Amino acid sequence: MFDLTDSEPPRNEASPTSERPPFRRRLFTMVGPALAAALAVPALMAWAGAYWSFHHTAMSTVETEAEEMLAEVRIVDGSFDLSAYAWQEAHHRLAIDRVDPIFVQVFDDGGQLLRESSNINALDPSFPDRLLARQMPERVVPSLKTFEAGDRGYYYTVRPIPDHTGQVAGFVQVSRAVPDHRSMLWQLGIGLIALWIALTVGLLVLVDWAARRVSEPLRSVTDVARTITSADLDTRVHVPDDADRETAMLAETLNALLDRVESHVDALRTFTSNAAHELQTPLTVLRGHVEIALRRDRSAAEYRSTLELLDDRLGSFVQTLRALLTLTRLDRGASLETEEVDMVDLVAEEVQSFQERADQRGIQLTVEAHRQNGAHDVSGPNSRGAKRTQRDGRAFHVQAQPDLLRDAVRNLVDNALKYTQEGSVHVVVEAEEDRVHVLCRDTGIGIDAEEMPEVSNRFHRGARAGDVGGEGSGLGLSIVTRIVERHGGRLQVHSERGQGTEFRITLPR
Repeated sequence: MFDLTDSEPPRNEASPTSERPPFRRRLFTMVGPALAAALAVPALMAWAGAYWSFHHTAMSTVETEAEEMLAEVRIVDGSFDLSAYAWQEAHHRLAIDRVDPIFVQVFDDGGQLLRESSNINALDPSFPDRLLARQMPERVVPSLKTFEAGDRGYYYTVRPIPDHTGQVAGFVQVSRAVPDHRSMLWQLGIGLIALWIALTVGLLVLVDWAARRVSEPLRSVTDVARTITSADLDTRVHVPDDADRETAMLAETLNALLDRVESHVDALRTFTSNAAHELQTPLTVLRGHVEIALRRDRSAAEYRSTLELLDDRLGSFVQTLRALLTLTRLDRGASLETEEVDMVDLVAEEVQSFQERADQRGIQLTVEAHRQNGAHDVSGPNSRGAKRTQRDGRAFHVQAQPDLLRDAVRNLVDNALKYTQEGSVHVVVEAEEDRVHVLCRDTGIGIDAEEMPEVSNRFHRGARAGDVGGEGSGLGLSIVTRIVERHGGRLQVHSERGQGTEFRITLPR
């Protein structure tokens, strides 16, 4: 994600992301059609509702008139008695628009005109005097059946007149001038279209504003991520006060990531600097001894002495390299291949390897193991096998990588012997129900209180380490700490200046 070099990454270089559509365009292409469709649906429903209402009202008018005629007509001895119908009402006598004229015609079953309202005489002669239909079509969507007479249009309905036997004896045909609903529907449609366009444009403007509001903080995050280098890792993304929660969370997460990256880069720089210094010093010393040895011819004994010195220095150099490799392997976070390990046997074997060194320096080196109930199981490395039967065979077992635990114990014992001039180094293995402790106590020079927080830092050596001739790379406790952490445990240190130090490793069983 980040280029931690000192050069700025190229901006114009083609990348797969440049082919992706921007957020605003994708939002428009996705939300735009959806908004247009969502607004078009109610507009169409409104227009359809108006259409249905106009046609339904118009048809109801002529259908009601036809029902009135059917209620008033009488058939006597095969003859129609139409006198009861209200032929004298104004809308049957007059053809002027202000009375909303209705034109009624009655036909027999043969289609012969029997009687019609008087206002038909005032119409154009082309007004039909014939039966236009014997049966009106049934429609789900109401519509008007129309005809033209002169320069006007009319719509009509036809209803059969049944006799007393239920047979069709005639027909009543009711007509009316077509209302000006078409122009009204056109006006309504144009108004709805204009409203639809206005609302769509307005909503798209809001979408664009929202997209800008979201994308601008994201662009600032992108700019920071694109331009940051190892030289300016202190740069952070500004989180506006009005930013959305998700945008603020993204910016804060990136800032937290930058904090971690900066911390790791600083640690890497410090580590690299210290490593270069620690490796340069022994190499310079080695080269000095070689140059001195090559200045003149020397005896075999002198050459042997020089080679032994070089071997000793190279041993320290190799140990430093191995420590660095171990830390690198632990830092990679690779999974550990673990197995069941008996901590008593492991600790006893490692302590035994330091016995000769401790005897040479007159330091008492002991190891013991006991459970929390106070029962001692092992006392001294040489008695480990003799008292093995006295303890629970699995009480001191842990699931771990044995080679790494050996490194941890070896570093603790080596560190204790290195800074103990006289007295003792005592190693204890304790077992509880859910954990195992390894304690390494010495009577050495101790650690100053102000140095306690730094004892596990890489390449850190105490200020008084040189006073007792302790040599080392300062990586031992760093390795112990990382090994213990990788096994789900922890390392604790208790020390007083001049009184000695106790390191406690706690591991889960």
